Amino acid sequence: MSVTATNESELKELVNRLLAEVNELKELVAEQEKRRQRAAGEETRGQETADQKMTRLRKAILENLHRRGPTLLPELAAATLSLPDEIRPVLQAMEEEGLVEIQTTRGWAVVSLTTRGRDAIRNP
Repeated sequence: MSVTATNESELKELVNRLLAEVNELKELVAEQEKRRQRAAGEETRGQETADQKMTRLRKAILENLHRRGPTLLPELAAATLSLPDEIRPVLQAMEEEGLVEIQTTRGWAVVSLTTRGRDAIRNP
């Protein structure tokens, strides 16, 4: 099935709306977590380090790709509660390691698991 100009523009609009909603959800979750930490007296504890965030994102990316198959980068970002700019460097590192493959189709980045990536899911 080919994508017509109308369908492609509608798809881009939908992706942009989804990304905006993901951003709003991230803000709500962050605010709820801050409230929870304040209530528990954990203001300085519980902050996710950059390494922890990278590890969490890598795991979420592998799991999502394993479950869903090849996925558009914005959809993968939304599924991992990330923005495309946050997830892109992680994906590039994973591509360099041979865990994922990123291909551009009709201007869209499509991310898929490699054999090595599937092995990483099976043998963590």
